[in-house]
Amino acid sequence: MNPTASTGTLRPLPVVPPHERYLNQSADVRLISTPPDPGLRMVVVIPCHNEPDLLGALQHLAGCPPPLGQVEIIVVINASAAHSKTVHEQNRASIDQAQEWLASRGNHWQSTHLLHLPNLPDRHAGVGLARKIGMDEALRRLADVGLAEEGLIICYDADCRCSPNYFIGIESHFANHPDCPGASLNFEHPLGQAEMEQMGFDTSGQALGQAEFDGIAAYELHLRYHVRAQKWIGFPYAFQTIGSAMAVRAWAYVKQGGMNRRHAGEDFYFLQKISWLGQVTELIDVTVFPSPRRSDRVPFGTGKAVGEYIGAGQQTTYSLQAYRDVEWLHRQIDALWNEGRFLDKPPGPLGQFLGDSFIEAVVPEIRQNSTDPKSFRKRFFRWFNAFRLMKYLNYARDKAYGSIQVEEAARTLLKASEYDAGKENAVELLRRYRQLDREQKS
Repeated sequence: MNPTASTGTLRPLPVVPPHERYLNQSADVRLISTPPDPGLRMVVVIPCHNEPDLLGALQHLAGCPPPLGQVEIIVVINASAAHSKTVHEQNRASIDQAQEWLASRGNHWQSTHLLHLPNLPDRHAGVGLARKIGMDEALRRLADVGLAEEGLIICYDADCRCSPNYFIGIESHFANHPDCPGASLNFEHPLGQAEMEQMGFDTSGQALGQAEFDGIAAYELHLRYHVRAQKWIGFPYAFQTIGSAMAVRAWAYVKQGGMNRRHAGEDFYFLQKISWLGQVTELIDVTVFPSPRRSDRVPFGTGKAVGEYIGAGQQTTYSLQAYRDVEWLHRQIDALWNEGRFLDKPPGPLGQFLGDSFIEAVVPEIRQNSTDPKSFRKRFFRWFNAFRLMKYLNYARDKAYGSIQVEEAARTLLKASEYDAGKENAVELLRRYRQLDREQKS
């Protein structure tokens, strides 16, 4: 007889750990059967779709000095049945090259797994799904060694190189920032053929013209201007969101529901959600070098921007005034908490963007669910987050301020930040912005 049944008491339901619940509900089946090394501490995930330089990326990672903990590399070579024969042939060639190299190198401190997924659902096939599959498997590997909480999941790309301290620097950074849920790594695109060769890129079959290098310099300047403008106005979610240059703790990956399946922008949406769990730190001492090549595989992003630059001959960005509008809104937070209204009239486009519902409905709801000014501020920025900031910047560009050439915008921000701004071109401005970023470590 069941003793608990005779007394009428109920057996408590077993507690399912969050990572197990996530894997059971949101992940696919296990893809790697080989047990991980007990010392595993971090897993690097590399999506690979029609990439001719996967072998170079793997060889470069293998040449980095090892960290204290063990490392695994998971490569997700992916496509759908709808992709062309050329794509599938390149994927197969990448696998053959990588397998031959892995077999020839023998035992190595880095364990590498090649996952070939040639028939992903056409509707979802893309970089987001490939990252998710690899990151879910990375979580499983870490859970197998008891690190479903503190283990590190790192995102990289198959067309990148990195600084020699890649693994050591990431390990050290997270050890020195025990509370951070994730980190954004420094990135720098090569700005010339000589730089590409110095960074270890194979340039024998992909010689780029000056237009590509000019395009990538202008686009990276836009990215750095955008984040620096956010920091200038005190926006709390100001950090780069580059898919090949980010890392998260396993617990944060689980808590925010894993990686999304977006075809582009998956990195922005993912890392912004991670930032709601705590401060996403900026790891400036470790650098990823993404390829500057042109690409049309995704609807926006680096490769797409380079192609558009070549077509238009310029890179545009947002007016600094749009960021100033948001700074005005930040200065109203105390008044919104104390009185539920603005102290003065908002800038025209911002007032139109917020609409009457902001004061009538949004602010009262935030006040009602806040206990003090600190909690109100936190909830306010959960509402006016990075997603809403981007919506406003696009609205202000389309309705009020227009698009600004990136060189002009970058000089304007330098002047507003009390730095000297001469007549530098995009490359010279980019080098200045990179240096400023290096000097402001988090």
